[in-house]
Amino acid sequence: MKDKLMLDSKKKKIEYIIALVGLVGFLGWFYYIHRFSLESTENIRQLWASLYQAMAIYGAVIGFIVSRNWGGHRSLIGKAILFFSFSLLFQSIGQSATSFYIYFEKISTPYPSMGDVGFFGSTICYILGASYLAKSSGLRFSFKSLKGKVLTLLIPVVALISSYSFFLKGYEFDWSNPLKIFLDFGYPLGDATYISITLLTFVLCKSFLGGIMRKPILFLSIALTFQYIADFMFLYQASKGTWYVGGINDFMYFVSYFLMTIGLIYIGSAFEKIKNS
Repeated sequence: MKDKLMLDSKKKKIEYIIALVGLVGFLGWFYYIHRFSLESTENIRQLWASLYQAMAIYGAVIGFIVSRNWGGHRSLIGKAILFFSFSLLFQSIGQSATSFYIYFEKISTPYPSMGDVGFFGSTICYILGASYLAKSSGLRFSFKSLKGKVLTLLIPVVALISSYSFFLKGYEFDWSNPLKIFLDFGYPLGDATYISITLLTFVLCKSFLGGIMRKPILFLSIALTFQYIADFMFLYQASKGTWYVGGINDFMYFVSYFLMTIGLIYIGSAFEKIKNS
């Protein structure tokens, strides 16, 4: 048993180290690009923006393994992890399609495009993952308390108002492009939905599995918040014509992938602690 615990611990350390090495490597590359003559590094920025999806792919692989340990589609937690993993995979698909448009079609801001099949698919998977996580934690029982009722109303309202105030206020409808209208509203509203569910789960379910899931859910909440900010930033910059590949917006997406990956590794560690206790 002791050897098994040591082996599990070693595997998790390796997973953390790989994620951290990826973080440092891509951050160092990003700093170099923006520190030394940004104007002359367009090709390098495009390359960076097309490759940092490696973090999302790594996180998805980790998630699929962790989901299997939790029972996969046969358990609520397994389903939650599975959908979070598919979310990262859809992000990678969207990024690959976007890189194709930028590299080969020479479209500086490909929106809407086929890449949004991946990006919006990711949003749907995030909502499903957050919903299954909430169900697995017994969130519905927390709604009976006064605190639960207040937060159930407050968090979604704050998220929706924020989305409206920062992006949708004064929105000009271009009915010649209905897909863009759908995505402009669908992204912020979808993001507000999964953030609300995840934050409610974190706040109301302190005793979930003896509190061992608090830290993983916290990381997931932070990762989804970064994802929300990145989506909002892209929509805002795209509408103003200020978005460019390999900029701060791509950096935000990369950080969200890293945090999601760490959250999934934490959930894997939580499973090992429960199994070996």
